[in-house]
Amino acid sequence: MTPVLIEFIRKFTAIEQKKFNRFLESSYFNTDQSITQLYNLLKKYTTDTGTFETKHRTKIYQKIFPKDLVRNNELTNKQKGVLDATMGKLTALIKRFFATEALEENTICRNMLLNDKLLEKRHFRSLERHLKKEKKLLKQEQKQGVQHYFHQHQLETNQLKLSYLQGTIIKEDNLPDLIHSLDTHYLIQKLAYQLTAISLMGVSNKKTYDFTPYNTMSDLLQLPQYSTHPLIQVYTTAIQMMQTRKKFAYNHLLHLLDKYESAIPTENLIDFYKIATTFCSRRIREGLPEYHKYTFNLYKIMEHKDLLLEGSFIPISKLKNIIVTSCHVGEFEWASDKLETYKPFISKSVREQVYHFNKGVIAFYQKNYKQAISHFIRVDKVDTDYDINCRVMILKSYYELDDDYDERTMQQFRSTKRFIHDNKQLKINDKQGWENFVSAAANLYKVRHHYGKTRIETVQKQINTFKTINDKRWLLEKVEEMC
Repeated sequence: MTPVLIEFIRKFTAIEQKKFNRFLESSYFNTDQSITQLYNLLKKYTTDTGTFETKHRTKIYQKIFPKDLVRNNELTNKQKGVLDATMGKLTALIKRFFATEALEENTICRNMLLNDKLLEKRHFRSLERHLKKEKKLLKQEQKQGVQHYFHQHQLETNQLKLSYLQGTIIKEDNLPDLIHSLDTHYLIQKLAYQLTAISLMGVSNKKTYDFTPYNTMSDLLQLPQYSTHPLIQVYTTAIQMMQTRKKFAYNHLLHLLDKYESAIPTENLIDFYKIATTFCSRRIREGLPEYHKYTFNLYKIMEHKDLLLEGSFIPISKLKNIIVTSCHVGEFEWASDKLETYKPFISKSVREQVYHFNKGVIAFYQKNYKQAISHFIRVDKVDTDYDINCRVMILKSYYELDDDYDERTMQQFRSTKRFIHDNKQLKINDKQGWENFVSAAANLYKVRHHYGKTRIETVQKQINTFKTINDKRWLLEKVEEMC
C-alpha cells in the first residue's frame, strides 16, 4: 500500500499539515478533488506507526468514487489501477509541495531560477536591478562560507549571460570575478569533502579513498588570493591535523578558529570544533588521557561562543560527551550546571532518559555507585551509543560495588559483549574498542575477586596490546589499584 505515500503523510508535522491543506486547496496546484479526498481518508485510516490495512482500500475507493459500484466488497483490477493512479498523483503533489517549501527556504536557489526566467523572458532591466541588489547584499555578508561563493558564482554567471544577450560583452565582462568565485567555491567544497573522507577513514578501517584528485588542487591553493582565505586556511589545517595527528596542527587550528571566528559561518564553526573534539577523542583512545583536558577546554570554548546548540536542540551525543569529559577532569559542578542548562534543549521524545543517563554518569564519577545505577536503570533504548554506554556504566558500577565474585555480574559482562558484537549499527572501530574494553574489564573483575588463574600482569599486557580500546584510563586505574 504505497509505503512512501503513507510515510509522507505520517511524518507531516502539524504546521506542515496546515500548509499542505492550503496547498491542496489552491487551484493553481490542484484541481482534482479526488486527490484531496484521498489525502483526508489516508490521514484517517493511517495509524501512528505508519501501518495501513488493505481492507481500507475498498472503503477509500467507495468514498472517492461512489458512483462506481464495488461488488462483493472487492476491487477489480481496473478499480485498483484507478486508486493506485490517484495515490501516485497525491505522492507527486506532496513532492511538489516539498519542492515549493524548499524554494521558500532557500533564497539562493529561488534567485537562481528567477534570474534564469528573467533572462529567458528578456526582462533585462529587471534582471539588472535584481543582480545589483543581490550583489550588494552579498558584499554585506561578513561570514563567507561555501554557500556565499556558490551564490556569488551564480550571480556572476547571470551577469555574464546578461552582457552577452545585451551585446555589451565585447566592451566589458566580469570573467575575473566569475572565475574567482568559481575557484573559491570549488576549493572550499573540495577541501570539505576531503576532510569528510579522512574523518570516515578514521571511523572504519574498511574505507579507503583515492586522494590523487585532491592533489591537483595544490597549485591553486598556493595562489595568494586563496592561500590567505580564512576558510581555506582552516580546512587545510584541519586536514593536516587529522592526517598527521600532531598537537601543533591541533593548536594551530584552534588559533585560526579564534582568529577568523567573525568570518566563518556558524555551522562551519560548529563542524570544525566537532573535528577538533574527534581528534582529541582518538588521541585518548590511543592511550593519551591528557587529551581529556583538551576536550573539556574545547567544550568550554564552544559554550562560551554559543556553539553547543544546533538549531533549537542540543545533540544528545554531544551532551553525553560534555558530561563524561567534564567528569573525567573532575569538573562535576560544571557538568551538573550544564546538564540542567541544556535539559530543555534535549529532544522531548528522549529528554528524561538522556537526563537520567547523564545524572548517572555524574553520580558514578563521584563514586555514588548505587545512585548511579538507580539512574541508569531508568534509561531504555535511546540510541546505539547511549544503549551501549549505559550497559557499560552499569557493569562498572557493579564492579565497584561487588565485595565478592558474583556470577550475575559476570553474566552481565557476557551479555554486554554479545550485545556489542551483534550490533550492526555500531561503527567498526567503536565495536572493537568496546569489545576489548569488556574483555579486559571482565578479566580484571576475576583477578580482583581471585576467581580463576588469570593474573594482573596478563590483563595489563592485554590492555596495552589492544590497538583500539575504549575507556583505557578506567582500566589502567583498576590495574593500578591491584598492583
